[in-house]
Amino acid sequence: MPITTMATMPRLWYNNAMSKTNKKKEALPVPGLSRGLSVMEFLSSRPQGSTQVEIAEALSLPISSVARITLQLEATGWLRRNPDTKAFSMTMKMLMTGQRALFDRDLIGIALPEMRALRDKWLDTVLFGVLHDAEIVTIENCAGKRLFRFSIDAGHRSPLHCTAPGKAITAFLPQEIREGLMKRMTFTRYNSRTICTPKAFLAELKRVHENGYSTDDGEQYNGIYCVGAPILDRNAYPVATIWITGPVENISTDDIPKIGADFRDAASRISSLLGHSADKPNK
Repeated sequence: MPITTMATMPRLWYNNAMSKTNKKKEALPVPGLSRGLSVMEFLSSRPQGSTQVEIAEALSLPISSVARITLQLEATGWLRRNPDTKAFSMTMKMLMTGQRALFDRDLIGIALPEMRALRDKWLDTVLFGVLHDAEIVTIENCAGKRLFRFSIDAGHRSPLHCTAPGKAITAFLPQEIREGLMKRMTFTRYNSRTICTPKAFLAELKRVHENGYSTDDGEQYNGIYCVGAPILDRNAYPVATIWITGPVENISTDDIPKIGADFRDAASRISSLLGHSADKPNK
């Protein structure tokens, strides 16, 4: 039998108190939170979405609870509801939340030396962005060294179908996610060069995937060129993209493949630091 002394009493009291506290924590579940997470997990594997009735039946939850949860998640931007089918599906907010934890300053810090080297070689502005919903959001940029150069603020949003960063990320998304994303895209025509149909966009994405880099020949803004490449994580998922933009007068047609190869190689080096292997397949 252990001997209790004045020296051991505080430790015993602390251990007993912590044991009681832990038991209290374990005994205090949060049903609403648990149900909300269950709904999110269920919808994460259903990009086409599910109705409140389907969710309730699948998770054996009261329809009233599912209604409150889905409406609150919709109001806070975690879910969207199809106005025709009334089906709920996840937005990219969960992905963006996870991505912030991933790159914050770490991924950007890894990418910046490569971005500066590319800017120094090709002189035009080099940017870094991520996918958010059906748009590319600019996060960082290295301003070009020419007298006239582009300056794009952090938070700027660009469409997917007519921009190099949009094509770069979309081409390397898993097929199921890409298909769900394309259903929400609006193929706005900006000029005669803009890709305006899903069929033409898929053909373009195939070329991007084969080349490892994407291009934009003034498809949104006349007289502007863009070349980009995706940054992949260890699961071969495109978590970000880097690209260059500037007036077409700054380069020649022969420069495009050279720029594309440089951005593909730079993005590959960044990806390798995130654990991506060149042997990892992209589907």
